[in-house]
Amino acid sequence: MGHSEAPAQRLSHLDGARTLFAVWIVCHHMAPREPTSCLDAMMVRVDVGVEFFILLSGFLTHHLHKDKDILASCGSFFAYFTRRIFRCLLATYVGMTLCALTQLLGGFEVCTPKTLSCFFLMKTWIDPTPNCPNMPSWFVVSLLPCWFLYPWLRLLLLKTTSARQCLCFCALAWLLAIGPQFSMLLWQQNWLSWNQLIYTWFWPPALVPDFVLGCCVAGMVHHNPPTAQVSWLGDFAMIVLLCACMLVPVPEPPADWAGPEQWRPGHYVAWEQLFARLSAPFLGVFLYCTYNGGSLMTRLLSHRTLVSLGRYTLEVYLLQMPLHDFFLWTRAPGAEGLWRGLPWTSEVFWFYLLLLLAACVFFVEILAEPLNQRVKSLSAAWVGKPLSRMQQYEPLQFDSTERCPGTSRS
Repeated sequence: MGHSEAPAQRLSHLDGARTLFAVWIVCHHMAPREPTSCLDAMMVRVDVGVEFFILLSGFLTHHLHKDKDILASCGSFFAYFTRRIFRCLLATYVGMTLCALTQLLGGFEVCTPKTLSCFFLMKTWIDPTPNCPNMPSWFVVSLLPCWFLYPWLRLLLLKTTSARQCLCFCALAWLLAIGPQFSMLLWQQNWLSWNQLIYTWFWPPALVPDFVLGCCVAGMVHHNPPTAQVSWLGDFAMIVLLCACMLVPVPEPPADWAGPEQWRPGHYVAWEQLFARLSAPFLGVFLYCTYNGGSLMTRLLSHRTLVSLGRYTLEVYLLQMPLHDFFLWTRAPGAEGLWRGLPWTSEVFWFYLLLLLAACVFFVEILAEPLNQRVKSLSAAWVGKPLSRMQQYEPLQFDSTERCPGTSRS
């Protein structure tokens, strides 16, 4: 089977889906809990959105790189990896710095070993509790090993000869993802404790099978592209999943639950611990069946506004916390801070959301994307070279479609 390079097909509906899932995540973290609404259960199940982004990262990584010989040389590998992580790490460090600065000005102790380990991206490996200065940064830290390991996974997927083999790998990856949680449930005849949960969800190795599942779905597309006639199956899978998110009751947290008190009640409690991994097959069907469009949902998700905003979802995710901290200005007991902060009403939240989107557009267009393009141009000289010759420059060899999953054109 030939693997000549060709421009990757643009999947605009995935840009639109990325926008809506990013807004879902921001609403989970930041939307006021009063008054109650019919969407409250859906707000608790935000990890379905996180699972979507993990699968999407694997799916797009293989979609964009399946025809590139990343392991041809050290230079090719470093060019690939640098392009994958640069914009992600830029937004991660900007978010952590702003959060740490806000906490420092609010009278909190910031200069601690924990903060230092967060900035060195090591804290999530040692203690997966998501409590770094910028809490959402755990997601990027967890994806770094996935992107690092992808070139070897690519070789394995290219050795498959049919979509059926890729489907078997999909099943295996999903079992490896949900297996540790399910095994502990059966072994202890009880739901997971908070400590068990963080090591099966927030710990970086725990998300590798989910990323692999996304890559395997892209492998199925590579071997057997779906026709537009089956795209309705993708719509059906997504509708069933969203209905489950809204209609399945949210459990009450037990008295001895050790999870963060400020999180939404019921989050990660009882069957919620499995909701993200149980959603993965539905999300995989959606990614596969809607690949060539043709359904009502793909047409709606391909709306120009949603597609345009999809370019900024990485920054929306990683910069939501510092802007929220500035709005609320949480202070340590006895500290004054720079100002009193705003009451977190519905009106303030919607103003915050609009300002967050505007700030992310400004950050990406003025700073992040120009720097990202510069890094791509510089790293192009590394492609095909051994490590000792990576400083010599040659014409650009990678196409300009590659960006960090969560930020790129699909």
